Amino acid sequence: MSVTRDGAHVCLLEYEEENGKPVPPQFAYFHDGLLLGACNLHLDASWGYDGVDGDPETAVRLQELLTAAGLPDPERDRREVHRSALGVVERVFGLSLPKDPIVNGTLPAVLLEPA
Repeated sequence: MSVTRDGAHVCLLEYEEENGKPVPPQFAYFHDGLLLGACNLHLDASWGYDGVDGDPETAVRLQELLTAAGLPDPERDRREVHRSALGVVERVFGLSLPKDPIVNGTLPAVLLEPA
């Protein structure tokens, strides 16, 4: 199953609030059927990603910029690490979302479940 096709861009930011453990948000960016970059926003290997996965050129560039931002850093506050990682992801993929609709509104979403 492809997440995207026909030139579509899809950005996934997943939070697992009900786990009971401090699970970092998972980020993935797809374009035209290809995974360009994916990582957890705390960049620790404990939750499935050891660095950035995806298209080699894009993943390496994203990893380099995250490293240049001082990440991962287990001594930094997790919220600050999260904000720093989101800032890098935003710049790499050209993302920008207005704050008010995110904080106070409802964003469009799609829930996919196996048939």
